[in-house]
Amino acid sequence: MDAAIPKSRSESSMAPSESAKKKEKISEEATVEYKAISTSVEKQTPDPDELNVDDLCMGNPNGKKAGPGKRVTVHYTGKLHENGKIFDSTVGKSPYKFRLGVGKVIKGLDVGVNGMYVGGKRKLTIPPAFG
Repeated sequence: MDAAIPKSRSESSMAPSESAKKKEKISEEATVEYKAISTSVEKQTPDPDELNVDDLCMGNPNGKKAGPGKRVTVHYTGKLHENGKIFDSTVGKSPYKFRLGVGKVIKGLDVGVNGMYVGGKRKLTIPPAFG
């Protein structure tokens, strides 16, 4: 595994014990990062105060991607979390168009639509703080 870590010029001039300490530190950081990732993946219950984004369909990864400042066109159905009652929808109507990331829509849409590809479908669970 040590062969996979490239040596810098300053490292080659270090005493062997210093070089070993530096490699050990790099290895510890990688382990800590791995543990942090696995912990977030294991999280089962979404936090009700955070925006929850579930990709239902990724869309075309070779197509256009939604990003800050870009105009996006979306169809949406707004449902209440408690009982599933639909309070607003563009299905059967004209899609909704807006510029992403400039604050013209609720924060949940600005953040939740960011990064989507054309043809993608997401389920956004938007808490009051993002409404």
